[in-house]
Amino acid sequence: MTIDRRSAVKARHRRAILDAANALISEGVRFSVDQLAERADVSRRTIFNHFASIDDVVITVCTEMLHVVIDGFRTTVTSGERESMFTDVAGALRATDVPGIIAYLWRALGGFTPDDHQASQIFLATVARTSEEMALELARKYPEADPLDAAILVSSLMNGTVVIAIHWLAVTAAEIDEQSRDLWRNLLERMIGTVRTGY
Repeated sequence: MTIDRRSAVKARHRRAILDAANALISEGVRFSVDQLAERADVSRRTIFNHFASIDDVVITVCTEMLHVVIDGFRTTVTSGERESMFTDVAGALRATDVPGIIAYLWRALGGFTPDDHQASQIFLATVARTSEEMALELARKYPEADPLDAAILVSSLMNGTVVIAIHWLAVTAAEIDEQSRDLWRNLLERMIGTVRTGY
């Protein structure tokens, strides 16, 4: 009983930290450990019991945002055949509000340019975590497919998404309107076509 209660408290603290970080990010605040602890109503020590750093908190919050891509994949699976893996992953990217997520990440990191190494590393780490989870999900949905094939496929599409995201941010500065969404759709189709056909 004590272990269950302790686990529940730990889970509640972790969720409070992530929710507080999400709220601060949504307000456009680049926050400190003290600000996060105050907003989450926990101690600094509690934050570091759950996360290695503030960057780790931000990466976790942003990864949760990108989980909608994985959720989209779960709803767009067409069959259990290997040949449909590409179609399913591409469909999940098409069905997800990726520009909205990228704009959220951009705000979470206080805006960034390619020479902002810390923000770029957080952005890449977020995508890498999501790619790993997506590859695992793909391998579960397609048990007869080679897990390496699943990992390569997801990595190709997710890293391609990073490339077009950086281009999209440079052009739009993360402004979400119909013109920026049209640009995203065009970039996405170009990237999907390039990855599908190769060079």
